[in-house]
Parts: sequence; structure tokens; C-alpha cells
Amino acid sequence: MKLASKFKTATVLGAVCAAFAVPAHAEFTGSAGLGVHVWDGGYRDTDAQVWPIPAVDVETDHFYFKGLEAGGFLVKTDAHRLMLGVSYMGLGFDAGDSDDARMKKLDDRDGSFFANVTYAWRSQLGQITASIGADISGKSEGFMSDVSWMKRFDVAGFGVTPQVGVLFTSEKFNDYYYGVSHAESKRSGLDAYSADAGVSPYFRLIGDYRISEKFSVYAEGTVRSLSKEIKDSPMVDGDIAYGFGAGVSYHF
Repeated sequence: MKLASKFKTATVLGAVCAAFAVPAHAEFTGSAGLGVHVWDGGYRDTDAQVWPIPAVDVETDHFYFKGLEAGGFLVKTDAHRLMLGVSYMGLGFDAGDSDDARMKKLDDRDGSFFANVTYAWRSQLGQITASIGADISGKSEGFMSDVSWMKRFDVAGFGVTPQVGVLFTSEKFNDYYYGVSHAESKRSGLDAYSADAGVSPYFRLIGDYRISEKFSVYAEGTVRSLSKEIKDSPMVDGDIAYGFGAGVSYHF
């Protein structure tokens, strides 16, 4: 496994957060720390990506910082939240990382910035979240939409949060990350492929434990069933994408 672009996600987060800087007098609550995330997107003969991820979860009355996303609240009540934010989406492909000689001759696919509109409804039954995001970095020029349900349970001092969702990715998004152009096909020997839009269901399980008043640790795992449009790509050799993460947080 390779360390993806030498801590690029941490650098990118700093740029995103700077765009939504919180005034020094603003009251806020939340946590900050550091985690490591491993993600295997299903690319043929390519090792999983390893990212250092800031474990940030901070809110003020008007702004929020969560993971690799920063933004503002358009509506914020106990039950309803409407948010506008900018996030970094780290999915990518480095041709040099693949052990397949044909994959090494393809173009790289870079991570991208997304502008997102998100609505969340909270109740005793859990939280339902719906979001739509558009690539604003000029990479795929596509968009994706995510609808999910999640709820945290306390189990013998541990927090356990299951999440079930569906991710929609547009034709341009899929074609950028999983398509093979005719020029790439000629030099690599892989079949040319143009991807359509697709839907990928997923399941995530998050566990957390408060080790002291100020510190907690967490771990998470995600399994995503790749859509047919992604699985059919000659760049992909599996049906499942998966990720794991762990880290420590300081609460204030």
C-alpha cells in the first residue's frame, strides 16, 4: 500500500478550512484529531490507497468542519439541517501503482473538489441524510448524490453506529474514473469503455470509545457494492469496494 500523494488530503483540508475561517470569538463545540483511512476502489491489480485524514468534527451556529468538508448552515434546528459546503473527494488512480502492465499505460485520474448541498433530518429513529455534489475542480465535471440512514447505539460503554446508504454517480463521473478512451485502448491493449451513470449501495459501521473526558478513539469499516457500470470497466477486477479507518480525537 502506498501513502497517497504524501499527505495531500491533510494539505487540501487546510485550504478548504481557510475558505470558511471561523472568527476568533465564535463559540464552537466538537472534536479534532488524526486518523488513517485505507480505501480499495476495485482498480485492477492496484494496491489500496492509504490516507492520513484529519478527524475533525466542529460546529458553530453558522459553520461546520467535518472530515474533508467545510461549509455553512443555511438552516440549523434540532431536527432539520440544510448545509452548503465544499469537500475534497480523494478517489483517484495512479497508473504507476498498478501491477498490470496494461493499466500502467492508462492516464492518471485525480481527486477533486465538490460543492455540496446536504439536508439532514434527525429524530429518535436516527438520522436521514440526502446530499448532491458537483465537481467544481474540472476533473470529471460530474456529480454524485448520496442518501443514507444512520443511528448511534450505546453498547457497554462503546458507541456503535451503523449506516446504510445508496450512492449515485453520474455518467461523467464514472467515465472519468473508470472509462478507457480509444487512445488509451490503443496503447494499453485494454478494451475501450465508456461508462454510464450508476447506483452503488453501501454499508458502514463506526465504533467509538471514550477513553477519558477529553479523548476518544474510533474505527470504521465500509463495504460498497459497485454499480454494473463500474464493474463492467476493464479497469476494475471486482464487485466490491471497501475501506477501513481508525483514529483518535480530542474533545473540547
